[in-house]
Amino acid sequence: MSLHFEFTAAKAATPTLADGSASPGTPRSGKIVVSRAADEQHGPSTVSLQTPNFLKYTRHGLQPHLVREVAAELESMPKATRIQLEDFLASDIPDYSKVGERGMHGFVALDRSEMLVLDTLDPTMVSRSAKSSNSFMGIDSEGGTRRLTAEAFARLTDQLKPDIVVPLADYVEEPLPSLTQGKRISKSISRSAKWLEEYLHKRQRKPAVFAPVMGSHSLELREISAKKIEALDGISGYAFNDTSLALPFEHKLQLVQHSLSQLSASRPRYMAGASAPDNAVRAILAGIDLVDSSYPYAVTEQGFASTYDFSACGSGDSSATHLDLWQESMFNDFRPLVAGCECFTCRTHTRSYIHHLLMTKEMLSTVLLQVHNMHCYQRFFDA
Repeated sequence: MSLHFEFTAAKAATPTLADGSASPGTPRSGKIVVSRAADEQHGPSTVSLQTPNFLKYTRHGLQPHLVREVAAELESMPKATRIQLEDFLASDIPDYSKVGERGMHGFVALDRSEMLVLDTLDPTMVSRSAKSSNSFMGIDSEGGTRRLTAEAFARLTDQLKPDIVVPLADYVEEPLPSLTQGKRISKSISRSAKWLEEYLHKRQRKPAVFAPVMGSHSLELREISAKKIEALDGISGYAFNDTSLALPFEHKLQLVQHSLSQLSASRPRYMAGASAPDNAVRAILAGIDLVDSSYPYAVTEQGFASTYDFSACGSGDSSATHLDLWQESMFNDFRPLVAGCECFTCRTHTRSYIHHLLMTKEMLSTVLLQVHNMHCYQRFFDA
């Protein structure tokens, strides 16, 4: 399996490198093309994704609140799905040797036309208690703490056959970055580099690898992490998963940009924790190619409907970002969620009905809200 990033353009008046790619920290567009191995072609031999774009967020292999048939009705969604391995570790470190040749695609009934990105942790879970050691990554699961080694991770990815893998990393949880000493961050870099190298050597199949970029809030240590990654063969892209770093998003983005200045500009970059529309825009302007789509799920879970309007989703009040369907005023409001929105929910249901569903704790309420919120998110990226 191989990954090729076809760079198409940088923003006008921004510098480019000799190979035509955008220099670090500048917005760019392109296309990620994954060519599958001959024994993995139970479907398209290549899958591609235009960038900048988002990876569809999932819980246990499904988009939250959306069964496959409903999700299929959402038009123009990117053919790229992100699955986190921690969702499948509830009982123990599993053996997926019998899932068949279609791997994770077949296990969760995902069409092979989808580009599948397998990460380790859920980006919406920013507080964790599991501890790692030099030999394993500690993962909080519904069944307790799991200890995942690079060897076990290589075995699982060989069995599950994802298109892109984000390997294990020793992420530092920092409620107060000023209290995290450089020694702890240095240890996380050493562990992550060791696990990455072990994974590259122990795997049998070779999916594209997005290397986790480490270094936390230290610019100097971020440079060390970048150098370790660049010294390895078999790296196809970069992943920025510092979701537990308790800093304002703009500060996080400055740290990411510093790392980008040390990394090849010819490879795609994925950033977790940048799914909110305003943060996604900032990340893309800084040179990020992919974000996750956990934001619509977070909005749905609160009983809200997205109303942000970037000339893409209806003609709602552009000063507001969401509509609270729990409010009493919704009881007799027979308008759609957003005027002019063409999603299934807005075409067929009213604010009053969804308010009723929420008040009576009907599951359909979150289904209808998620359909609308994902539609708005997709139209936002189209714009």
